[in-house]
Amino acid sequence: MRRVSALLRGQAFLSPSAFSVTNRSFFNLTAAQPSGRPATESGQPTPISHPSLLKAGEIMPGISSAEFEKRRTALAQHIPPGGAALLSSAEMKYMAGVIPYPYRQDSDYLYLTGITQPGTATLLERSGDGKQYTYSLFVPEADAHAEQWNGWMLDKASAEEVFGAHQVFTMGELGSELRKCLGRMSASEGARLLFHKGLEGTPDARAALAASNAPLAPNALRPVMHHLRWRKSPAEVEVMRRSAELSAAAMSRCMAESHGGVEENTLASIFEYDTRRGGAQRMAYPQVVAGGASANIIHYSRNDKAVLDGEMVLMDAGCEYYGYASDITRTWPVNGRFTSAQREVYEAVLDVHRQCLEASVEGGTLRELHYLSVRTLSEALRQFGLPHSGSSYRRFYPHNLGHWLGLDTHDVAHVSLDRPMEPGVVLTVEPGLYIPDADDIPKGLRGIGVRLEDDIVVTGKGPADVLTKNVPLDPEDVEALVGSVMPP
Repeated sequence: MRRVSALLRGQAFLSPSAFSVTNRSFFNLTAAQPSGRPATESGQPTPISHPSLLKAGEIMPGISSAEFEKRRTALAQHIPPGGAALLSSAEMKYMAGVIPYPYRQDSDYLYLTGITQPGTATLLERSGDGKQYTYSLFVPEADAHAEQWNGWMLDKASAEEVFGAHQVFTMGELGSELRKCLGRMSASEGARLLFHKGLEGTPDARAALAASNAPLAPNALRPVMHHLRWRKSPAEVEVMRRSAELSAAAMSRCMAESHGGVEENTLASIFEYDTRRGGAQRMAYPQVVAGGASANIIHYSRNDKAVLDGEMVLMDAGCEYYGYASDITRTWPVNGRFTSAQREVYEAVLDVHRQCLEASVEGGTLRELHYLSVRTLSEALRQFGLPHSGSSYRRFYPHNLGHWLGLDTHDVAHVSLDRPMEPGVVLTVEPGLYIPDADDIPKGLRGIGVRLEDDIVVTGKGPADVLTKNVPLDPEDVEALVGSVMPP
């Protein structure tokens, strides 16, 4: 059952070509397991248990075991020789008593391992000469009672066969193995342990760190992981494309089923139903379905009102498809016809949106794109007779143009907005104008809020690849779609 070469049991070389997980006897789980465990069960989908979802050699849909190994190799190159990196899965959170919230894995841990389950940890230790590293995976203790209640958990056999671990231990051994690692580090000058403070894995591991004299770097791992995650691989882009397609189709459906008096919650329900039916696991963030003047509340999420005939609705929603988020915003009149004032504001935002899409090229920065949006929107404010000079635009445009997108909706926060963009970087472009219902605002413009958002991939040449392009933006196309489908 464990056909693992001596190399795989021990250490991997830092050269990705020297260690190809695809050459292993993957999913060689044919014998019946003790305690009645199904031979194909690893605690999450595999190509054997879910052949319609995962191709041979994949750990997550579209992401191969070899790609996960390349990610670990890339992280190992950022670990000082003789040092290590400790990561653990996200903890379960409970809404009341033993009732858990739906589990979501820590994004860095998911990126490195592909493990979607709680109760595991990873120790990546680089050799003193810097040429090799060891991938140790810690899994839950066998617990038949817990598995009867909560389902199968990752075991030692699957940790090796499915997830490519060189060494496998139980979580109860994490503290002792970490002490050994810290002891080895003391013999290597410049070695240190990178980890996320608060995600040490177990109380014993936390105690081992507290008692150690080895150099610790509790705040160094997150920035490294964010820089590794910033530029997406071709496989990641395709998974994000699928996430975006699901959200785009659902957003279009919401537009098609809109009408005067439609409930905000109805649109939110349509969006979630359609994306989850298409394979999404969850919403990427709380949906914003803001009718009328509520559109001026950036993160409005009550979604509990009716949108009146003659009002617009601003909808900001996205799903998460096997870890990867999409993020779309559209604004439309629920009765299918813009008023003249609504259309003027809408077209002003659309003009900025298009200019920023054209400017989203390799070598540019997200901050430069934001400044472009500020200049163009400020001119629109001037034409509307609204305050526009200096920082006065912030009253009507209080947020940034966009953000990085990936395993988190607001992805890789440690990557600067001033970093020149590279091919494979995914970001959002979302200009907006929010005009309050206030006495100092011309009556025709009061209460109008518009935001238009798309997800894009920076390419090596030419314009950006717009992942969410299937949702209408042109005013005529919007009017043609809204109300085109009678709700059931």
